[in-house]
This record gives sequence, C-alpha cells and structure tokens, in this order.
Amino acid sequence: MKELILPKSKNANQTENSIITEGSIVIVGANGSGKTRLGTWIEFNSNQKEKVHRVSAQKSLTIPDTTSPVSIKKAKSMLHYGYYRDDRNDNLWQYKRNLRWGQKPETFLLNDYDKLLTYLFSENYEKVLEYKRLSEHSEEKVVPPITKLDKVVKIWESVVLHRKLMINSSNISAYFDGGEKNKYNASDMSDGERVILYLIGECIAAHENSIIIIDEPELHLHKAIQRRLWDEIEAARPDCLFTYLTHDLDFAVTRVGGERVWMSNYDGENFDWIHVSSDENIPEDIYLKIIGSRNPIIFIEGEKGSYDEQLYSNVYPDYTIICLGSSSKVIEATKSFDNLNSLHNLKCNGIIDRDFKPDEFIQNYEKKNILFPDVAEVENLFLVEELLEVVAKKFCVDNSKQTVSKVKEWIINQFESNLEQHSKDATVAYINYSLNSFNGKSNNIDELKGNYKEFVKAIDIEKHYNSVINNSKKLIENQDYNEILKVYNNKTLVAQVGKFFDIKPSAFTRKVKNIIDEGNGEILEAIRSYLPRL
Repeated sequence: MKELILPKSKNANQTENSIITEGSIVIVGANGSGKTRLGTWIEFNSNQKEKVHRVSAQKSLTIPDTTSPVSIKKAKSMLHYGYYRDDRNDNLWQYKRNLRWGQKPETFLLNDYDKLLTYLFSENYEKVLEYKRLSEHSEEKVVPPITKLDKVVKIWESVVLHRKLMINSSNISAYFDGGEKNKYNASDMSDGERVILYLIGECIAAHENSIIIIDEPELHLHKAIQRRLWDEIEAARPDCLFTYLTHDLDFAVTRVGGERVWMSNYDGENFDWIHVSSDENIPEDIYLKIIGSRNPIIFIEGEKGSYDEQLYSNVYPDYTIICLGSSSKVIEATKSFDNLNSLHNLKCNGIIDRDFKPDEFIQNYEKKNILFPDVAEVENLFLVEELLEVVAKKFCVDNSKQTVSKVKEWIINQFESNLEQHSKDATVAYINYSLNSFNGKSNNIDELKGNYKEFVKAIDIEKHYNSVINNSKKLIENQDYNEILKVYNNKTLVAQVGKFFDIKPSAFTRKVKNIIDEGNGEILEAIRSYLPRL
C-alpha cells in the first residue's frame, strides 16, 4: 500500500487528507483549477517532499546531439535537484526550487533532457565497467547487468511499434524495425517519440520508492498508446506511487485500480478537492465529469449528438446534460447520484421518454426526480403544433395555418392506420412492466408457484389491448392531436414531415436544429411547454 498526503481541502465533505492506494492516483480537474499548484505543494510543502519527483507539463523536448557520462553521483544530483557539489550530499532537495525550477516551480519550463540522458548514460557506463571488472576477476560466468537505459529502450520499443533504438557511445539512434538503414538521431525524433522517451526515462531514473508526479501525462501522446505506455512504466516501477495531474477524463479512466481525486478550485491559499469514490451504477468518466460540474445535472437517454442531447442542451442551458443511452441507465444513475447528494450538493434529474409507460409508473418515478416530456418520445417534439407553426413561417410557406393543419391531419391518419400495431406494442409494454413488478418473496417453491400463477392471472392482456384500442379511437374521433403525440411511438413520422414544407423529408430535423442554433428562441419556446419544468 502507498500513501499520498494532500493539503487540507476546504470542501466540508472531505475530512481526510491522506489517500491510500495499491495503484496510482489520478488528480482530475479543469484547466485553471489548480492541479499544477497542488503538484507543487506536494513537492515542496508536504512532509513527503524528499520523496517527490515531479515532471511538469511545461518541458523542453530538445534532445542534445551527443551525451558524455560523468560521475553517477553528480549526474543523479543534477537531474533530481539541478545542483551538485563534491562536499555537499545532504538535504539536496532544498536546492530544487531555485536550481531545478528557476524559483518558479509552477510555471518554469523544465529543461532537463540533457541531464536525464547524462544520468542514463552515466549509469549505463558505470554498470558496464563494473560488469567488465567482475568478468575479468571471476572464475564463474557473470550475468550481464540490466541498466536503466536498457529498461528505457525496452519500454520505448514496446510502445512505439515498428521502431527500434540503438545505444551508441554518446547518443541514441532510432530506426525502422527490420533494418538499420535510414537511422536517425534521437534529436530528430517526432514530438511523440521524444516525449515517450523522456517520460519513460524520468520515471525509470526516479529514486526508489518515489512519489512520481506527472503533470498532463497525455500531452503529445495519441490516445491509442497512452494506456499501454503508462501500464508499462508503472509495471517497471512498482516501488513508486504514480500521481497524475490531468484534465482528460478519458486518460483518468485508463488508470484501472487507482484512486481518483477531483480538483475543483484553488483560491490562492486553499485547495478545494475531493476524493472521488467509485459508483458502480455510473460510468467513471461520467461520474468524474459530474463531480466537476458547477451546474445541476440532467441525465437523458440517447447518445452524444442525438436529438435528445441537442434539444435538451438548448432548452436547459444552465444544466449539464449527460447522455446515458437507455432509460434504465438514466433511472439507475439518477437514483444513485441523488443518494450521493451530500458529496456533490448538486441538483440531479433524469428525463426519459414515455414509451407506453403506465401512469402509475410515471407518477412513482416523478417523485424520484425522474421526469417525462408530454410526448411519447423525443422525436415527437419536432411535431408539436407550436413548432410546426414557427417552422412554416420561417420557411415562408404559403398559408402556414393550412400547412400545419395538413401535417396534423396526416399524423392523425397515420395513427389511425397503425392503430392495431400501436395497441399491440402498448400491450407488450404493459406485459413487460407488469412482469418486472413481480415480487418473488415466498416461504417455499409451492408458495412461489402459487404466487406467480395468481400474478400472471391478474395480467389481463385482452382487457388492456381493448382499452388501448378504445382510448385511441376516442383520441382520433376528437382529433386530439396533443394526446396522440403523447401516446404514439413512431420514429418514422419526423423523417417524412418535410414533404409538407417543400423540403427533402429527411432534412426537416436538421433544418429545425439549424434554426435553433441560429438563436431563434421561438422554437425553444414552442417545445419548452412540453418538457418538464425544473
């Protein structure tokens, strides 16, 4: 187990300032939230400061053309502290702020690639000389040493596929796997190749049992290799505690088995952070995003870029909209996050489609902040009368009222022609909801069978089917357009309605969304009355 001591948080819900883990620690926060300041505090103000090796986001990636070895003691001291004297070897960390960080540890451009390579080459040279001496004076075969430079090369080649490294007397060369032709000096590497070499080297070169702080570990790295790189580095240094400072939620979730800290704010004196506990009902990247939000949350169905997200983001601009895919996930997440209210103090709601849900189901879930629009599904919001009227005027349709009436008449006729299928779909949904409410508690198998038999007997399929038929016929007879949109699930309608406005049918929703994006508030007002008031 490893421990990281952090400064006391001004967040009242965070009473402990010690994070204990068997893995790594990822400190996540938006740009400007104070992550780098926190890393600097750990390096210079905590009681663990002598164990810290920090790699800043601001770093030079310039590789020297050649490197010459020096004494290992000097090379190590210059890399870690920026200082060395033959007669001074104690408390060298006190020189770090001025000499390694130029008195500005939060913003200084770390320029130590040459020192890193000098240390790696010096350690390699010393180990090789030691091996030579032992081989000359030993009657038994001496096992060749594995130097830090060897470890760096091995990890680099496992991450940068189809490339190999060659260690020369004073520099490193790279070449394509399969032949040494077209070798190029490490100083001519791409940014990605150089930063990978640098990060591996810094971590391998850290003292034993160090706290290694990496600021922006994803910088210059393609997402495809981030996980593999840091997995390999962590595996090579199991003695060290890796602490990452990042704003990238995708990177955060690659550190499986580690601990998460959300960095909210730094006011110049106090840090506002919280140790994020995992919740199995909310995906971790979404959980981190929510914890870091300063706005109330709405969980919705659909995927990123769906109708749901685009409409709800415009209707509820002061909320963070989180897409979870299915209604069941929205329900789970809303319940789970509401239970954690003492942790985040954020208002949380879920919005899901009606989709044939029974009235008692809707009433029960609305008490739990899971809400429903006054249409069967989100696509029907594009068909509400008020929106159609705004669109008709915007498209300069002749006799807009007559056009809207034709659309309404067509949709009602579609509903009538699909009445049997609609009623069957509604009945299937009724059966599913009913079966999901079965309580299996019983004293024995016979009682369970009896309870189930009575339960199924109470599900009157024909009665429900006929009820849907009769209610639907009344809606059609009364030409109750709004109520039809409230019960009628048919995603194909919105893809056909464009024909009434002399545009390509499939372009209708895109054009409506374009009007919204242009800042037309009339459409949002048209659909707002059909959505929950928060």
